[in-house]
Amino acid sequence: MSDQGWDTRNTGTTAVVCGVCGTSNVAGDRFCAECGGPLPAPVAERATTIQAIATPESAVSSPAIGDRPPEPALWLFAATPTAVIVGGLLLLLLAAALLVIGQIDHTGTIVIISFFIAPPALLTIAIGIVRAIVGRG
Repeated sequence: MSDQGWDTRNTGTTAVVCGVCGTSNVAGDRFCAECGGPLPAPVAERATTIQAIATPESAVSSPAIGDRPPEPALWLFAATPTAVIVGGLLLLLLAAALLVIGQIDHTGTIVIISFFIAPPALLTIAIGIVRAIVGRG
């Protein structure tokens, strides 16, 4: 259908011109019917979008910043020392299991993965032990 037929069929509606190819499109379309390029949003829709971005629901319904306790950056400092030590032991157990399984694999990939898991596991256990000692003192 030609552009003239399109415009005469949709008289009374605002035409949106595509910025890529220059084709006239119906006002509610988001993409050009000719080339598929994005069309500019209507002014009312842009205002609603800007307002939604400026005032998200979490900012409206959340309590004041001083009303809630600050969240720790790492789970190591939020969990109990016992949970941290158990988590470290589980990581160390995973590293040992991968080391055993890696003996079957001749590429050595699984063994290398176990070598990368073991140091963070030991560090996690050490942090849990230090937190337990400091918590008692």
